[in-house]
Amino acid sequence: MLAMSFLVPQLYRGESSTNSTQFNIAAVGDWACNTDTQDTVKNIVKNKPSLVLALGDLSYQRDADCWFDIISPIDNITAIARGDHDNDRRMDSYKEHFNMTSEFYSFNRKGIHFLIMSTETPYEVNSEQYRFVREDLENASTDSDLNWIIVSFHQPAYTSPTDCGGCSPREMLRDVYHPIFDMYGVDLVLQAHDHNYERSYPVLYNENESSDPIIVDENENNYNYSTSSPHGIIFATVGTGGGELNNFEGKAPYIAKQYRGFGFLKIEVEDNNTKLNNTFISNNGTIVDNFNIHNN
Repeated sequence: MLAMSFLVPQLYRGESSTNSTQFNIAAVGDWACNTDTQDTVKNIVKNKPSLVLALGDLSYQRDADCWFDIISPIDNITAIARGDHDNDRRMDSYKEHFNMTSEFYSFNRKGIHFLIMSTETPYEVNSEQYRFVREDLENASTDSDLNWIIVSFHQPAYTSPTDCGGCSPREMLRDVYHPIFDMYGVDLVLQAHDHNYERSYPVLYNENESSDPIIVDENENNYNYSTSSPHGIIFATVGTGGGELNNFEGKAPYIAKQYRGFGFLKIEVEDNNTKLNNTFISNNGTIVDNFNIHNN
């Protein structure tokens, strides 16, 4: 296995990956440093997560200090992905602050394997990141202690049209990695970059037209994943941390839910780690989306 070190937050050091019903994750990207960001952090804190996945574009300011100040209540349970606005200076601060030696890494928590990728580091076939991802997922897919695989990165593999000029889907990212995700049984992909929330149905890679993935299940909210066959992957864009919101200009046919507003995605482990209960909670307290994944 490729050696890739990531020193996890103090709260988790020495903790095993055994199952638990008392574990939930908060995921969101495109944070900024403003009152909406503060409201997002308050919203997250209120829901008492065990882990926060920051999906890139953290501070848009000259340095990272304002973001560190705002996230101080959740700092010691946060893991980050790099975004396109996380320039080298700020990224150096993030890597030092979170004890990171690489922009791509993985770790296990409570029967879940988390793979954090970097869309700002080379990821083409045979790149260092590509080799790491393939080997990492191959190992995770054969680990009997793991029930779920969640992948996080910043720039999107799939997205509906919006008024964001630079938010089109990253075709190479999609074409290189979605087949690999299908092969190794990835369950959920978290992405950001487009400042809104949208969530797909479970989809498989379409080798004939990759921009039009194959919808496996058109149920609105409940999905049963079978380990005996490719089950499709739900892609969730959660770019709702505080950055100025983008407007939707359409809805891709593989998208189940869209929302323009601030908030975060809460992922709860339930039923002896056989169910992920996923809820997008807006900063005004409204439940915007809820979908359940059952691992049979």
